[in-house]
Amino acid sequence: MTRPPTCPELGFTLVELMIAMLLAAFLIGGAVLVHLSGRSVFIDVEQLSHMQESIRFASAYLIRDLRNAGFRDETFLRRGHEQQIRQAYATLLDTDADGIEDTLRIRYAGRGHCMQAFDQFQLVENEYSLNNVTGELSCRGRTVARDDPGAMQISAQPWSDRVGLVRGFTGIAFQRICPDGGTTCACDLVNNPDNSCIGVRVALQLQGMRALDGSAGFDDRSIELTAAFRNAILERVNTHSLTSGS
Repeated sequence: MTRPPTCPELGFTLVELMIAMLLAAFLIGGAVLVHLSGRSVFIDVEQLSHMQESIRFASAYLIRDLRNAGFRDETFLRRGHEQQIRQAYATLLDTDADGIEDTLRIRYAGRGHCMQAFDQFQLVENEYSLNNVTGELSCRGRTVARDDPGAMQISAQPWSDRVGLVRGFTGIAFQRICPDGGTTCACDLVNNPDNSCIGVRVALQLQGMRALDGSAGFDDRSIELTAAFRNAILERVNTHSLTSGS
């Protein structure tokens, strides 16, 4: 009796399986690299967009408000209120005693501080600083109503709650700009009219793009903004014009 022919065994050899596994590993590795590269680009684009937004806000909101420093309209202000603006239209503070002035207060006549609706003309003082915990450029304010007695001091009024304006900052510093080229003049048109500060430089340090060394962190970036106290400048020009004309 003849034996039936044997059928060849079905399946893959060990060599074939190893080659298939190697090809699969290459394909999976390539897919992972494409995913990581795309995610890296997304993070960079998102961080760049956030950084640009922070810079735009600081340039638009902060500098625009700082330029109001010293503005007053004696028609709507009592004499004492007007004097308070002229004596301290800008105040720079070193709150942590590290030699860097990290807080700026400005005074002007306006329709509300950074936490109020612009509905009443009054004496306004805004304070700008950095919240080191949240990394936010923050502001708080206080006011004196125009109908209050002229002896009412804005320095005695309570501050509003502090509000965060924009995130992403890691440091801030303010520096006076003086007519004589220095940085130590007082911003006081009453007692220091000839050398009262005419502007302020604002140095902002913010979280930049991903670190070039391949670490998971971000490199810091720095920008410098300049705001001129145009109302103080105009008063100095008018005073000198009157003096020279007389």
